Amino acid sequence: MKDEKLHAAITKNLDNIVGAVALAAFFLLLFEQSHLSVSVRYIIRRINIGVLLLFLCDVMARIALSPSLPAHIRRKWFDLIVFVPLIQFIPGVHGSSFFVVVRQIVIVVMLISRTRRTKNLIAGLGLRPAQLMITSFFFAICVGALLLSLPFSTVSGKSTSLTDAFFTATSATCVTGLIVKDTATHFTFLGQLVILALIQLGGLGIMTFSVGLAVLTGKRMQMQQRIVMHDVLDQESLSGATRLIMFIVRMTFSIEAVGALALAIVWWGRFGSVQRCFYHAVFHSISAFCNAGFSTFSDSLMGFSGDIATNAVICALIIAGGLGFFAVRDLFENARGRFLKREHGFLRLKIQTRIVIAVSLLLIAIGALGLFAFEAAAPPAGDNLKANILVAVFQSVSTRTAGFNTVDIGRLSSASLLLVIILMFIGASPGSTGGGLKTTTFAVLWASMMNGYSRNEQVEIYKRTIPPETLQKASTLLLFYILIVLGFVIALLLTEGLDLMRVLFESVSAVATVGLSTGITGQLSKTGRVLITLLMFIGRLGPLTIGYALVLHRPKSNYRYAEERVMIG
Repeated sequence: MKDEKLHAAITKNLDNIVGAVALAAFFLLLFEQSHLSVSVRYIIRRINIGVLLLFLCDVMARIALSPSLPAHIRRKWFDLIVFVPLIQFIPGVHGSSFFVVVRQIVIVVMLISRTRRTKNLIAGLGLRPAQLMITSFFFAICVGALLLSLPFSTVSGKSTSLTDAFFTATSATCVTGLIVKDTATHFTFLGQLVILALIQLGGLGIMTFSVGLAVLTGKRMQMQQRIVMHDVLDQESLSGATRLIMFIVRMTFSIEAVGALALAIVWWGRFGSVQRCFYHAVFHSISAFCNAGFSTFSDSLMGFSGDIATNAVICALIIAGGLGFFAVRDLFENARGRFLKREHGFLRLKIQTRIVIAVSLLLIAIGALGLFAFEAAAPPAGDNLKANILVAVFQSVSTRTAGFNTVDIGRLSSASLLLVIILMFIGASPGSTGGGLKTTTFAVLWASMMNGYSRNEQVEIYKRTIPPETLQKASTLLLFYILIVLGFVIALLLTEGLDLMRVLFESVSAVATVGLSTGITGQLSKTGRVLITLLMFIGRLGPLTIGYALVLHRPKSNYRYAEERVMIG
């Protein structure tokens, strides 16, 4: 019995050590192939040899602890590949290109075979759902940054620094759209595909995407994954979270496919070949639905400012992604009941859906009217009234978190820039691919202010009472966003030396994951780019998620202090 416990303890410790080393070795392997490792390639190769020796010790230890050597070898025969690098001791083999290739193949195989141990290591850390979300996003960003720094991701003669690679990967994963390198001219086709994959992952959410794939492939979800989904998706039951995941995946790919087909039809014959036409269509459909704002055109969509069809399709995709999965599902179920089940009467929309639709339409209308009026002195499309209306409507829709532009944002008036900042700060809706304070948060805070004037103790929207904890969460979220924006604006003013309006615009665009810029992104220093990268990361995950991850939760108190009034206002 003691031997069994000892063997179990040794095996567990080996799993933790090998899991951590395998995770680090994965990044090291990519790092070795990038532009970043030229000066330290010798050291990295020595570290890789050390990793191989650790794997070799791991295999030998497990063979020694196994009660039956033949049975162990039959189960773990692929582990024996770790002995292949011993061929380096054959004269003339060490240092050859053949040995380097073999060594890297062995490392990759051993990393794959130890993925389970890395998962066990992560599970053993006991991360809370918020911490797991942060870890997942950070891992995706790190992988994306390393892939974008590889030679195959950039065009010949160009390279991507570590800061720029992380900036671009964060912007794509956090579906922001701010760029320091032109997506169209700096990155190759493979590099653009890496960016597109990060956009898709970020749009769906790392956990949502992974569990959704598990459901579609028939794999059984673990209870921990179900609990995480319950926390992230705010469902009343775990089965409801699973159904929502399946709906999210189907809806996302369906809308993106329809959008890509529509854009391909609209852009037919523009790019010289069918393949290029479909590629641009697919890229912009995913980018628009995920509210990312990345474009394969250097001027974003300024070349389509007068194209009604392109503007309509992109706007429809942005709105569909910005409404939120909850609202879209509610609309879908009501539409199915109306047309398939022949139900009559008014739509039975949930309060959240009604708030999302009403606030979204109101903000789009206010934004379009405001931009049209504020730019009347110097209209972006000249004397063409229809084109100016189209620009105002499109920019109002895109401003909410999409980040596409059909006009030079840097040339807008100060009044227009301030209006855009307000719209970006409010952002999209909860459960959507967009960021920002969220339309429902804005609606709850507005209703609370209006009810405060009427001295009504309860906050009511559409004849429903909003719970006090919702009001507290909305107030906390607003204060968090204000403090975060102010803190980073001050830091950027100190490091960049730019004027307040442009720094404020850039900061709100980053934290709201919008991606619009007045043109200063490429001018930022390394420190400024790091600060904007942090803002995008905070904005995508949300201040509350990060707060829950970093702050230890205190148990709820079962007592209440005596009340005392404090003067307000």
